[in-house]
Amino acid sequence: MASRLTPLALLLLLLLAGDGASSSELHGTNHSSTDPERLQEEGKESISEGDKPKNLSVQSTMDSPNLLEINSTIIANSSLESTQPTTQSSQPTTQPTTEPLCPGPVTSCSDLESQVAEAQLGEALMDFSVKLYHAFSQMKKAETNMAFSPFSIASLLTQVLLGAGDNTRKNLESVLSYPEDFACVHQALKAFSSKGFTSVSQIFHSPDLAIRDAFVNASQSLYGGIPRVLGNDSNVNLELINSWVAEKTHHKITQLLDSLPSDTRLVLLNAIYLSAKWKTAFKHQKTQLEPFYLKSSVIKVHMMNSKKYPVAHFTDSTLKAKVGQLQLSHNLSLVILMPQTVKQSLEDMEQALDPTVFKAIMKKLELAKFQPTLLMMPRIKVKSNQDLLAIMEKLDFFDFTYDLNLCGLTEDPDLQVSAMQHQTVLELTESGVEAAAASAVSVARNLLLFEVQQPFLFLLWDQQHRFPVFMGRVYDPRA
Repeated sequence: MASRLTPLALLLLLLLAGDGASSSELHGTNHSSTDPERLQEEGKESISEGDKPKNLSVQSTMDSPNLLEINSTIIANSSLESTQPTTQSSQPTTQPTTEPLCPGPVTSCSDLESQVAEAQLGEALMDFSVKLYHAFSQMKKAETNMAFSPFSIASLLTQVLLGAGDNTRKNLESVLSYPEDFACVHQALKAFSSKGFTSVSQIFHSPDLAIRDAFVNASQSLYGGIPRVLGNDSNVNLELINSWVAEKTHHKITQLLDSLPSDTRLVLLNAIYLSAKWKTAFKHQKTQLEPFYLKSSVIKVHMMNSKKYPVAHFTDSTLKAKVGQLQLSHNLSLVILMPQTVKQSLEDMEQALDPTVFKAIMKKLELAKFQPTLLMMPRIKVKSNQDLLAIMEKLDFFDFTYDLNLCGLTEDPDLQVSAMQHQTVLELTESGVEAAAASAVSVARNLLLFEVQQPFLFLLWDQQHRFPVFMGRVYDPRA
């Protein structure tokens, strides 16, 4: 069995109702009835037909994952104060003027519009990834490992964008580096599929939260599923959500949530599963303890070795960094950026990394040739846990916390985010056997070297659509 690189990412959005929520006063044309039992039955019937995502595939050989990521929990509460009923009764004529602020979601785009949108989305994801990296780095201690999935976070926020209105839409577009009124972004995101990774989304909601028909139809068309209605039993709801997660992750994660508050009103889930093999396998017997240079010490770590591994690499003068790329299956690759010498700090390299420099490096990598290289690279295991609300504040996006407008999803005006969590576990090993790699090759005297023996930045890169699926840094491979 070939070596494998397998990440898994999960995103969760919970919106909870406060005691003062007046959901019984919801009005307008909605997908959900106000009868909880009826809603549950309708939800069950509709799920069987629309639950499975379309145009998504998962690699079947997932029995021994080597790279695993689990991330993002967002919890939101309804505001305890609402003056909307009074405002509506005293100023009944103001409602029509608010309608243009929340246009219905765009579910179709021309071929030309879609092509332009895909190019714009790729560029935006690179910008967003660098912004996220700096935000994560500011929240973490300098000499610590970290990992996150910019694609997972972007997917969740884009799903929220589908039902966002007014300032929430504008703020989300700004944070995600999207063009203003990026109508075809959902179609573009849907096209960013690969045999190497799968992205699926699902919405769960309480019976008393009425979901707009337009959002239901758009969700089914763009994200392959329709909202599912929760019941009144928190334990049953917890089992329902965890079962969905287990199914979509091939039972790699069987219990995402340990508990679910009784006042849960809305749960948005996005799961990303990536499975890819090394184009050239590493051999277990070649792995041995080698020095890894930290800031003030030298440690011994298990290094994977290959005398003639195909690596595309160069030195970037702007970052003062060595850049290397290793090929994976399904048009994916692992990219490593590290300081030129062990005397240079990773922090200095990180500070010099901006979207312009990042894009220039990735374009240069596209032109670089893979050459036989003496490669030495550590096994990687990274665990990371981060409050994403703090990250959103670093990105100057406060609207998501205090003034969430999801008028395109529901008429309830009182949903507000109170917590947002991102958790990651990432592991990279050489496990597996390459059956067709037994040829002996002599080592030339001028063989190129790429030795990863100091802290470095890494990303898993989608070469077809040109965006990072995962990103992070490694200070201590043992951690």
